[in-house]
Amino acid sequence: MYYLRLIPSKEKKPLKIVLLGEGGVGKTTISKSYIDNYFFTKSKQTIAVEFHSKIISRSENEVSKLQLWDLGGQEHFKHMGVFGDFCKGADAALLCFDLTDLSSLFNLAEWIEFIPPLIPRFLIGTKSDLATHDERDFNLDRYVQRYNCIKSFKCSAKDLPTVMNIFEYVLLSIERKNNKVGNISSDSNTHLSNKLLVS
Repeated sequence: MYYLRLIPSKEKKPLKIVLLGEGGVGKTTISKSYIDNYFFTKSKQTIAVEFHSKIISRSENEVSKLQLWDLGGQEHFKHMGVFGDFCKGADAALLCFDLTDLSSLFNLAEWIEFIPPLIPRFLIGTKSDLATHDERDFNLDRYVQRYNCIKSFKCSAKDLPTVMNIFEYVLLSIERKNNKVGNISSDSNTHLSNKLLVS
């Protein structure tokens, strides 16, 4: 079980994380691994957008919902003119690429335009179990800077603890961002975060 601290929303609106990247890099697989705590060996091509949700419990009587917006990566989906709207209101964006196909890393520049500038970004290298030693050791620092990301990760959807830890880090980063905004806009010094149990 993973314990997180998140600032409660007055509107109780769901937390929203968008996943972007080329088709076939594994966005759907890592989403399902996190949501269901189970590795799915097969997944269908995502058509435009697929939604995954997870209930996060604050207490027995108070829950929040996390929504993952998994955007289809095929070229024709990018020209539909809707991905920019899908990314609006997101609390974080995961830029996903395939470690066994580094062209999918270089092509992430085409996805950046859909992400509003103030949304925190994270760089996620997938399929580490299939990557060669050199691919797993590929230095991502320059791409973290180039794509204005907070942090990079490498993972396999089969490695459930690593997938869980990635989403935990992202959720904690959302808390820190919301906490900072809350401290600036509020006259109260009350600490608003609550301990969460992700079930």
